Amino acid sequence: MEPKVAAVLVAAGQGSRMGGGKLLLPLGEHTLVECAVRTFLGASVSELVIVVGAYALAVQRALRDYPVRFAFNPDPAAEMIDSVRCGLRALSSDTLTAFLIAPADMPLILPETVHHLVAALLSSDRLIAVPTFRRRHGHPVAFRAAMYETVLHFRSPQGLRPLVHGAQFRPLTVPVDDEGVVTDVDSWDDYRHLLRLWQARRQQQANLPAKF
Repeated sequence: MEPKVAAVLVAAGQGSRMGGGKLLLPLGEHTLVECAVRTFLGASVSELVIVVGAYALAVQRALRDYPVRFAFNPDPAAEMIDSVRCGLRALSSDTLTAFLIAPADMPLILPETVHHLVAALLSSDRLIAVPTFRRRHGHPVAFRAAMYETVLHFRSPQGLRPLVHGAQFRPLTVPVDDEGVVTDVDSWDDYRHLLRLWQARRQQQANLPAKF
């Protein structure tokens, strides 16, 4: 039986450091949040929940043509872990093999990276897997379904960091050749870096030999 892997994308923040609405910024023909969604749909997740809060209507409108479901965080100023809980409660947790959590402002993660991360987790004896790029920890974070209740009820001033990076569960680190796992957008400089990386990837793909 094929593993059933769901994903929660957190798109509830206000993006206040960039004047708000950063997930609706363009990246090629799509918005940042669309590109993030397309990554996980391209990785064939069985269920994709988008947690919205600030700019909820605009984000829902941008994603109206995608097969996703929405969960609403009524307090967009809350910590990311609160949005994660909103998304987890919306999942069909009783049938999952694994689930993924990621912020929606990381639109350059490659679908094959998601596949590789999940495969590495499910072929190991670990409960959590984290991608790394040049030794930097990134997203998404993958969890076996057995971690659902633990993640849902975890409490810490540092969010999920002590769980994901602590020693208790011996998280599996998975090196990947994908800068997208550490490329988020918290400032205009980040956005400019994102555009340069996206353009470099397009150029690289254009230079690949044609397949017949």
